[in-house]
Amino acid sequence: MTVHDLVAEPSDVAAAALGYRIGVTPERDALVSTVLAHPTHDVALRLSILGASHAVTLVIDGRDAMTEEVSCRATAAGGAPLPAEMSCPGPWGVHHLRGATETLPAGPFVELVNRLTALAAADPAVLAGRFPGAEGALTVVAPTPDDAGWSWDTWHLYPADDPAGRGGGDVVATSSRLRVAGLGAPAEVA
Repeated sequence: MTVHDLVAEPSDVAAAALGYRIGVTPERDALVSTVLAHPTHDVALRLSILGASHAVTLVIDGRDAMTEEVSCRATAAGGAPLPAEMSCPGPWGVHHLRGATETLPAGPFVELVNRLTALAAADPAVLAGRFPGAEGALTVVAPTPDDAGWSWDTWHLYPADDPAGRGGGDVVATSSRLRVAGLGAPAEVA
C-alpha cells in the first residue's frame, strides 16, 4: 500500500501526550482505514489512522471484538499513559503491547521516514498516513498474521518544530501481539 497523503491536520501533536486504551469501542473517526483478513482463520484486523495516532480493531466472525488505541485522546477517555509494556487478557484472548519514545537527530529521523515510506510502498498490508505541515509527520501500522492471531508494529513520527524537517523529531514505536482465544497456542499473559 502506498502512503496516504492526508489533508487533515494532526490532532495528536506531541509524542509525550500519547496514551493507550484497550477493549474500547472501535474508533469511528478514522482518517483512513483498511480491513485485512487473516489467511487461515475467520478473524480480521481493521487498521485505522486517527489524528497522527492509530487504532487496531480485532474482528471475529464479522463483529468487532476489541480495539487497541494509541492516541492523545486515549488518556482523556480513561486510558493510561503509553506503557513500556502491558498485557491485557479478555474474552477475545490476550493483547500484549510494548511501547517506547525516543528523540532522533535529523539524520536518523530522515532515514526512518525513508525506511517507513519504502515499507509502506512495498507491503500491501501496511497502512501509512502522511500529515500536512512538516516533512516526516507520519503514522505507520504494519501487521503480520500468525497461527495464534496477529502482531503489528506502529510508528508515530513527530518532526521537530522545523517545517523543512531538518531538526529531527520524536518517534513513538509500539509492538503489539494479539493471541486470539481458540487459535493456535493457548493464550497466556506475556
